[in-house]
Amino acid sequence: MFCRLTAAFLSLAVILLAAGGCAVNPATGEQQLMLLSEQDEHQLGQQTDRAVIEEYGLYPDDALQNYVQDLGRQMALISHRPELNWQFRVMDSPVVNAFAAPGGYVYITRGLLAAVANEAELAGVLGHEIGHVTARHSAQQYTNRVMASLGLSFGQSVLGRYGEALGPLLETGTGLLFLKFSRDDEYEADALGVTYATRAGYDTRAMAHFFVTLENQPSPEGEGGQRLPEFFSTHPNPANREVNVRRMAGEALAARPGQPYRLNRDGFLDRIDGLVFGDDPRHGFREDDWFYLPRQRVKLPLPAGWSLTHSGNSLQLSHPEGRAAILMEIHPQARSEQVLAAFVEKTQARIASRRTTVNNGIPVQLVLSTVTNGNQQIVMVSHFYQKDRDVFVFHSMTRDTDFPVMKESMQIPAAGFTAMTDPAKLNRQPQRLRIVKVAQAVTLRQLLQQSGVAEKMWSQIAWLNGWALDTPIPAGERLKMVR
Repeated sequence: MFCRLTAAFLSLAVILLAAGGCAVNPATGEQQLMLLSEQDEHQLGQQTDRAVIEEYGLYPDDALQNYVQDLGRQMALISHRPELNWQFRVMDSPVVNAFAAPGGYVYITRGLLAAVANEAELAGVLGHEIGHVTARHSAQQYTNRVMASLGLSFGQSVLGRYGEALGPLLETGTGLLFLKFSRDDEYEADALGVTYATRAGYDTRAMAHFFVTLENQPSPEGEGGQRLPEFFSTHPNPANREVNVRRMAGEALAARPGQPYRLNRDGFLDRIDGLVFGDDPRHGFREDDWFYLPRQRVKLPLPAGWSLTHSGNSLQLSHPEGRAAILMEIHPQARSEQVLAAFVEKTQARIASRRTTVNNGIPVQLVLSTVTNGNQQIVMVSHFYQKDRDVFVFHSMTRDTDFPVMKESMQIPAAGFTAMTDPAKLNRQPQRLRIVKVAQAVTLRQLLQQSGVAEKMWSQIAWLNGWALDTPIPAGERLKMVR
């Protein structure tokens, strides 16, 4: 089921507010206000973990998942909180990010794995996220959010004025992960990350290089944004952060003279050979005025000129003048009656009409309702499609004053929702990273020309490798290419 903040979580929050108090930070030894006990922290971590997996999906490669789990756990066991049930996940998202949940849950995206140059860089990133957990920064985020009142309109930037009206639908267990950490939290996590990765035997100067990689990241190719934010959106990058990490790494290495430290570039490159790169069309893609979902074998038309954001099991569309918005959700293994009832309960929508029909061969419940949005009334037309064992929901919304004008265009996706049968679209495959060895000295530009790589990809490949296009590459060097 598409993840959202559960009633159990809300009940837990009330209990925590009543039972709050001071706690000792395991990493610093300092007293801090904390509404979560370690048991509560573990429970919230489990809930968040389920929500993250349901919304964004795990990358389907057991060998890669085990590799990241083993690497992360190696450092977690020498951290300030080795007793936690540490879990490290690779998420199936092209966005470059890493984040952590209370209780020992750490997530990195396949987009981040593509950007990392070697195992030492990856160890530094994992160590940084471990630091957020051991210093209880994530738990503190939950505490701050609860104290400020629960609720997060995660899609508000896309849905604009309609985000508040749909707040209950957009509240997710994942949203709280993407609040920004403070500058002090980031510095502390950097220091802890250097400590943990150094203890594990890595050259942590590579961690500083990763910040350079992030700073130089070019704009991605493709259409339609991802709601999962970029690294610097959740991890502020104050001035001199790279310099500070490089200094801390140098001090940590100097404190252990004679100890060997590793980068393990070749071993890491072997692990990511074949990694999906960029948007995966199997999860959904736009072509002309249609959006295709090959795995669900369905498609839907898009209103001309509307902006689109796709992530996991949701699709958001916004009118160019902000006069209407559409939220599409996929609820796997569900029944439309249950999803509809949950919608009414969460939004307190006042139903004006409801009927059951069949559209394009698919059973659908069509509901007209109103939702209060501050001082405005939002009119919503909701379609609850039952296709096999999944429910596809379209919430089309506009202000009551705009409804007569917008009611036709805002229902285009829902009205045109239908099965897809075109084999070429059903079998669309993603691009993948391939690790190649340079046979003879050549510039990256010459290599890409000789390999027939589309010129629009050159800046991305140069960034992935940390090479300028006209810098000579020695024979025998291994590079990331995109096929």
